[in-house]
Amino acid sequence: MANADSDALYTGKKILVTGATGLYGRNLIPRLLAKGANVRAVARRVPATGFGPDVEFVAGDLKEPGFARQAVKGCDGLFHMAGTRGSIGIQIKRAAEMLHDNTLSCFNALNAAREAGVARVVYVSTVSVYPPGERYVEDQAWSANPHPGNEFVAWSKRMAEKLIEAFEVQYGAKNFAILRPVNTFGPWDDFNPQTALVVPALIGRALGGENPLSVWGDGTAVRDFLYVEDAVDGLLAGYERGLGQGPINLGSGRGYSVAEVVAAVLRHGAPDTRVRWDADKPAGEARKVADTARAEKILGFTPKIGLEEGIARTIAWYRARD
Repeated sequence: MANADSDALYTGKKILVTGATGLYGRNLIPRLLAKGANVRAVARRVPATGFGPDVEFVAGDLKEPGFARQAVKGCDGLFHMAGTRGSIGIQIKRAAEMLHDNTLSCFNALNAAREAGVARVVYVSTVSVYPPGERYVEDQAWSANPHPGNEFVAWSKRMAEKLIEAFEVQYGAKNFAILRPVNTFGPWDDFNPQTALVVPALIGRALGGENPLSVWGDGTAVRDFLYVEDAVDGLLAGYERGLGQGPINLGSGRGYSVAEVVAAVLRHGAPDTRVRWDADKPAGEARKVADTARAEKILGFTPKIGLEEGIARTIAWYRARD
């Protein structure tokens, strides 16, 4: 909950948001503006819509160290969310890009922020860093290799986390927060079936008229989902209270089967659509649910919007944009 002390972290402060045109960036920036921050937004290209005159937009590639240094210059805070993501199929098809581009972008942005003396940095990692397991607890991330279905993104995220750890070891830096969100969805998501993650991909395909709707796996895989409005609450809480606290999961702590997700999408978006399960295709890990005890204790974070309501809101937004 906002208070005078937390508002002082934003009012009149120059805050950089990387990955500004992505799901997190589009939803975070209005919240920062409402708190009185001066926002500088970074993405590879200037978007045609969605950002008003109050946002300083800088287009460029964070894989270039010089651009990263230019982007952080004069900033008080940083939310680093830039990166390439995608479904299991996309992560396998573009494995080298996932590892190379994400690692370079993260290393350049985080190191530039350290060199420039940026006071508060939130690094958005992912629960994909974890090895397979029934429940993902922060300290277990390095106990084994990540799942091979998303290992290249996972290793790039792991190494960026390790870089932050090295900053503390060598420089005594304790001004970085590491957040590991679960599968997040909502307005401004990527709904392209070729690149989207599970919820927006299902919404895009179902509302696009695919019938029967083909879904990889048998529907039994269990995931933890977070609506983007809740995720942004967690990012802000990390900025305010998560510095120097080590990695922190952001999730609901509850598992939903893919079959439940499909049913909710069809219920709110395409009730007459049939489903065809493709059990021969990879479905990833059987269960992936985050332990949220650390987020509750350190950040006071508990999500407010459940899967069903989040999907309904996302579908309403998706329809309204057409």
